[in-house]
Amino acid sequence: MNSAVATSGTNIVTTGVNNYPKKNILTRLDTLVMATLEESRLIGRGSEKNEIIKLVSDKDVHQFRVVSLWGMGGIGKTTLVRDIYQSEEISGTFEERACVTVMRPFNCDKLLKNLTTQFRHKDPITDITVYLREKRYLLVLDDVSSTSEWDAIIKYLPKAKTSCIIVTTREENIAKHCSDDERSMYKLKNMNHEDALILFTKKVFKETLDLEKQYPELVEQAEMILRK
Repeated sequence: MNSAVATSGTNIVTTGVNNYPKKNILTRLDTLVMATLEESRLIGRGSEKNEIIKLVSDKDVHQFRVVSLWGMGGIGKTTLVRDIYQSEEISGTFEERACVTVMRPFNCDKLLKNLTTQFRHKDPITDITVYLREKRYLLVLDDVSSTSEWDAIIKYLPKAKTSCIIVTTREENIAKHCSDDERSMYKLKNMNHEDALILFTKKVFKETLDLEKQYPELVEQAEMILRK
């Protein structure tokens, strides 16, 4: 996907408008296209955020649960779960919280060390399994790419009552492997065109604007990048 967008971006820059400032804008469109969905503030995902928060923070559920959020790369899974993780509704619900991205190449020892530094504690954690056993904790595991990664991590995490793990992944089969309850699986769909355009212009131009009125010569190129 990245290479396809980069190629399109190059064509846009060389065949676009002749005005030099507009060329700069198009270059920014090219370099920021993939970062747009991942780094911007949450736009157009309010209903998904509320639904997942309900799954995670439901105090009537007295058992350990895993919520799997899955969908294609680049549609905002990381942005969404981090926004949920930092939300007021979640912050006071759990005794312990941590959020980690599963890095490549996968290294379980480094990931566990990352977790121990994030969990609040007065004394160093010598055994994360023992430490979390009596805690109500929330853990976000972002970008799990295989069932073997999940299997390597979960054996160190106790299934403490009312605790919750949120997993993001691109693959449905991995989401099913992590969550044994289909009600805790959530497919993140593509953003609708209107919200995608708002997010895109806000990231590139640092404000919400009417592209058709203010930069009509860029509408076709922006639409092509959004389709990518």
